[in-house]
Amino acid sequence: MPQHRLRPGYVPAALVLALATAAACGPAEDAATTSKTASAPATRSPGAATAAAPNGVEKLDPTAILARARKATASARSLRIRGTIEDGKDKIALDFRYSGRTKATGWFRQGNERVEMTRIGKEIYLKGNNAFWKAIGGKGAVQLFSGKHLKTTTTAADFKDMAAFTDRTAIFNEAVKAGGPWDKAGTGTVAGTPALRLNGAPGEEIRVATHGAPYVLRLDAGPGNRIEYLAYGKPVDVRRPPAGTVVDGDAFN
Repeated sequence: MPQHRLRPGYVPAALVLALATAAACGPAEDAATTSKTASAPATRSPGAATAAAPNGVEKLDPTAILARARKATASARSLRIRGTIEDGKDKIALDFRYSGRTKATGWFRQGNERVEMTRIGKEIYLKGNNAFWKAIGGKGAVQLFSGKHLKTTTTAADFKDMAAFTDRTAIFNEAVKAGGPWDKAGTGTVAGTPALRLNGAPGEEIRVATHGAPYVLRLDAGPGNRIEYLAYGKPVDVRRPPAGTVVDGDAFN
């Protein structure tokens, strides 16, 4: 029986980094609005509710603000990250929920290719539509994986870039590194939650909660480029897919 090996180098996660570097065509939307492309209403973060006590981040310098925001977001019991990113002809949408530091479930879509992902510890389960598998490995990959979950790991060479979607701080870290320099630019709100604005290059903006935990609330890089952080503390149920639908990726190495 011939062996099939998935084509390496498919790196949709790299498109996420366009959020920090995409050229902005105009100002971001008003502070009180949420992404027009997201399908579900925003949920106010319990730790950043208006009634919560001020956390004082607005008194810090940008470097310290970003450090506190990164730590708070990484330490949250659970959260949701969703958004859309455009970079030239490429457009990607994503929606992921995270439980603890090593459990996540969600999906991303690029054009007509869509992938569902689940992470538990170092294990990653991928379920792509036929368009995705065809782009990865042609008709052979479609025959092997259509309707199946491919089991791999967070460090597997062919899929480690996609696995970045299951790391709650990866997008934020790349935005901070690729964008900036960051300066304080006043305050506003995100879905009713008081927030501090940090601006980088034109169109680049990070919003951090000023009440309760200093969670990251939103990343912007101009029209069509927005990532929202929401539903902090809302329980997330992450489960392995049924055993009968799983194909072990080690068999193709």
